[in-house]
Amino acid sequence: MRNKTYPGWLFFFRVNMAGFALLHFLAIQPDFDMLYSYKGYIYPDIMDTATDHFSPTLISLQHYVGMPYETLLMICRIAYPLALVSLLLGCCTRLSAILSLFLQLLMLKSIHLYEYGVDGYTTIALFYCCIFPVGYIYSIDNRLRRFIIAPEYGPWLLLLRAHLCIAYFFSGFDKVIGVSWRNGEALWKTLHSHNYYSLFSMDFLVHTPFFLVAGWGTILLEMGYCIGMNIPKVRMWWLGGIVCLHLFIALFMGLFFFSAMMILLNLCAYYTPYIDPERFRKK
Repeated sequence: MRNKTYPGWLFFFRVNMAGFALLHFLAIQPDFDMLYSYKGYIYPDIMDTATDHFSPTLISLQHYVGMPYETLLMICRIAYPLALVSLLLGCCTRLSAILSLFLQLLMLKSIHLYEYGVDGYTTIALFYCCIFPVGYIYSIDNRLRRFIIAPEYGPWLLLLRAHLCIAYFFSGFDKVIGVSWRNGEALWKTLHSHNYYSLFSMDFLVHTPFFLVAGWGTILLEMGYCIGMNIPKVRMWWLGGIVCLHLFIALFMGLFFFSAMMILLNLCAYYTPYIDPERFRKK
C-alpha cells in the first residue's frame, strides 16, 4: 500500500464526525422528553445530584442564565444540530466545532446515567474537530478565505492514530489478563445476556471451537493493532479485520452507533489518508 498521505482525510473526518453526531442526536428524538424533561424517567434535578459537579449540566447552567429549564432545553435542542450542520458544511468551522463540543458535553452530562462508549468517542471526535484544521479543505471557510494547507498531514493524523493504537491495545490487554476471553466464555455471555439484539442464534456453534477462536482473534486484532495497521503490506488486511469485528458487534450486540463510530475512525486514520484526489480528477 502507498505510504504517501493526502489531506483529504480531514474533510472525511469533519463530515463524518459531524454527520454521525447529528444522526445520533436525531435517533434519540422520539425519547428526548423521557430523557431530559421533567416528564421523563428521572427528574433532571435528581439526575444532577449524581454528577461530578465539574462538567456543566443543563441544571447548573440554568442557575447562571436565570432561564426556565424547559426554555434552556429547547434552545440547546435546536442549537446543537444547527452547530453540527455548520460544522459539517465547514462554515465558521472552528467556532462550530467548539460550540458542538460544548453542547454535546452539556447535554451528555445532563443524562450521564445513560451514557456509554459511543458518547465518549463522540466527545473525542468533536474535540479533534476543534484542534484539527478540518475547515481548511473542501469547506465554505476554504472557499471564502482561501486557506492553503500543506500536503503533509502534520501531527494531526499521527495523534489520531496514536489514540486508536493506545485504545485498541489496552482493550485487548484488558481481555487477555482475564480467563473469560481466553476460553471464549465472555463472547458466549455477550451473545446471551441482557437481551442483546442478534441477527440469528449461534447456539449451534456451542460444541465447536468458534467462541475460543473468536475470543483469541479479538485479542490478537486489538493488541496487534499498532503493528498491523502501520505495516503497509498488511494494513488493509488488518483494517478489514477491525471492520469485520465492529460489524459483528453491530449485528450481534445491537451496538450500531458504537460500531459505526469505530469503523469511521479507522477509515479516517488508515484508509482515507491514502486516497489521491488527483486520481479522481483525471477520470
